[in-house]
Amino acid sequence: MVIETPDVTWTHTFLDVFIHYVPKNVKTVLDIGCGRGLVGSLLKIYREPIRIVGVDVFDPYLGFCRRLGVYDSLVKFDVCQTPLPFGNKEFDLAVALEVIEHLPKRKGFDLLSELKRVARNVIVSTPNRFFAQEGYDENDFQHHLSRWTVRDLRSRGYTIVGVGGMMFFGKEIKHLSYVLGRLTLPFPHLSSSIMGLYPKKRSSPLE
Repeated sequence: MVIETPDVTWTHTFLDVFIHYVPKNVKTVLDIGCGRGLVGSLLKIYREPIRIVGVDVFDPYLGFCRRLGVYDSLVKFDVCQTPLPFGNKEFDLAVALEVIEHLPKRKGFDLLSELKRVARNVIVSTPNRFFAQEGYDENDFQHHLSRWTVRDLRSRGYTIVGVGGMMFFGKEIKHLSYVLGRLTLPFPHLSSSIMGLYPKKRSSPLE
């Protein structure tokens, strides 16, 4: 008997770091690229906001999230088409985890600016290197289209922390990179994944 499991390996190394940086008094949240609702579920469990809005372009994910029942509302929207359909500072927090690498670079920069417009706080994450990813879940939007660096995010006013495995000469070493990953928090250039925080970060989870 073959047991199929979803590919959720990207979630393993930094979701606790993500929650650490979510303000404890957050009341309204925008989840861009909500997928199957992982971020919304975590926020519901650990922060209990009064309003969570999920945005995605893939109908099956939106349907799944409706059945999940975590989001107060769900919006089908292609984030390549800015501006976002929300007002200035409508949310306490906007989140886009593992989203911008699926957009052309210019569109990704537009989204980073839009997130700051619609929310008082923003958390984004992306690989710190480019690797090809094919579509899965029959979702062509899962392809990787751009590479992002620490400098790219800092140029848009984000504070950056490392949230992936430690890279050696631009590559990860199996097991060793994972074990040393938390050491990259203050050294994001060495990390395989980076997290951008706006307007400023709280104390590090290591402190």
